[in-house]
Amino acid sequence: MIQSEKGGMAPTMPEYDWMKWFIEGNTSRSLIQAFRDLTCVRIHSQHQLVIATDSVGGIGMKAADAVRVLPEVVGYFALRVPLMEILAIGATPFLVVNTQCQTSDEYSDAILHGMKMLAQEVGMEERLQFNGSTEDNVPTIQTGVGVTVVGIVSDEKFYGGTIRAGQIALVAGLPKSAPTHEIQVDDQEILSIRDLQTLRSHPQVSDILPVGSKGILYEANQLASTSGLSFQLEDSPISFTSSAGPSTCVVFACDEWGAIDVMRQITAPVTRIGTFIALDAKEE
Repeated sequence: MIQSEKGGMAPTMPEYDWMKWFIEGNTSRSLIQAFRDLTCVRIHSQHQLVIATDSVGGIGMKAADAVRVLPEVVGYFALRVPLMEILAIGATPFLVVNTQCQTSDEYSDAILHGMKMLAQEVGMEERLQFNGSTEDNVPTIQTGVGVTVVGIVSDEKFYGGTIRAGQIALVAGLPKSAPTHEIQVDDQEILSIRDLQTLRSHPQVSDILPVGSKGILYEANQLASTSGLSFQLEDSPISFTSSAGPSTCVVFACDEWGAIDVMRQITAPVTRIGTFIALDAKEE
């Protein structure tokens, strides 16, 4: 029981029922759903929150770190992966939560500064848009960072699963990852946030998926699967299985006739890797 405004006891709602009661016109749908690596929470009949998360460990300037990288760079690329996932799906990010496994000091402040540098590129500058915590009880000798990004999107602008049979698959950027590569913020072979925003706003581009540690081929198949299609691989000079670390590239679907225009509008290299086809076409 809970206290009512009039001083009496109001009956409590069963767990999660209050959420269904709060959301207009949504009692027939599940409020929380998974879509690929995203968690989607419906907050209205036509809008939902989209949540993405990622972590970084052993990369930094601590004594036990395996890869030596400045803390600002750690923060920048730690935020990059979940932020790109939010942008790629069509959502607008509004909140960053960082959980750092190191003491609150100049080092953790530098990591947070790196995150804010990237967040500014998408207009996130308000202090209230950042929350987080540090480890101030136990001394640590290795860098560890977790990042969660929350965005909001209307159903109309949710681009996941929108690929049409016949659209081609392209990769923007090249797959790079530590320790094989030294990842630099200004690397022209890495897809920038601005380039991603250009792709997302292009009328001939449908679904976009940032590439992670499992490589380009895995993500291309994920794109096909969530649209009820199959992916037909073509010969390409790009590595299909190399890790793209902090999402240095993305796989996206595009109308073939619009591909040249896309290439002209972004800085990162664009490579064709295949075609999305109907499932019955593959069986034939």
